Amino acid sequence: VATDDEKIAECCRGFGADVVMTSESCRNGTERCNEALQKLDKKYDVVVNIQGDEPLIEPEIIDGIVKSLQATPDAVFSTAVTSLKPEDAFDPNRVKCVVDNQGYAIYFSRGLIPYNKSGKVNPQFPYLLHLGIQSYDAKFLKIYPELQPTPLQLEEDLEQLKVLENGYKMKVIKVDHEAHGVDIPEDVEKIETLMREQNLS
Repeated sequence: VATDDEKIAECCRGFGADVVMTSESCRNGTERCNEALQKLDKKYDVVVNIQGDEPLIEPEIIDGIVKSLQATPDAVFSTAVTSLKPEDAFDPNRVKCVVDNQGYAIYFSRGLIPYNKSGKVNPQFPYLLHLGIQSYDAKFLKIYPELQPTPLQLEEDLEQLKVLENGYKMKVIKVDHEAHGVDIPEDVEKIETLMREQNLS
């Protein structure tokens, strides 16, 4: 676990996790992963970032994004999406994604994308929800913090947009996942209930 918060670190050590303390200057999780990587003695080709607000990501998804990145030499980043629920269409905490015919990311947004002229959700369109997990080529991860923040990244507050705005390719895999991110305080109780049901707590 990489964190700059001693309370989080103490909690994680309590259940046996290895913790890497990072600086408060990290602007996002990608920069935090890079700093943690620099503090580790081992060398890695691929680094996986599972965001702390995605506690129910399945191991198969982790394997999937790593294999996808390894199989796509022109990509420096990979991530996962799943089907967007209609009730989440206009929730800015649920990040949406559009991809091209080869499975590369075109754009991510907190707004609904694509957005049609009627301004309504099209029940026949396969909207995609971005999941809080990504894998990086370790060499690119070292470059990421050196790239200046970009306009779309800052406007949407989405770190992956800096990758796209700088012309790098990002591979996206579609998975069947009942998304349960912790984006607002009200999500905590739902997650705790699910974890108890799955004997994870």
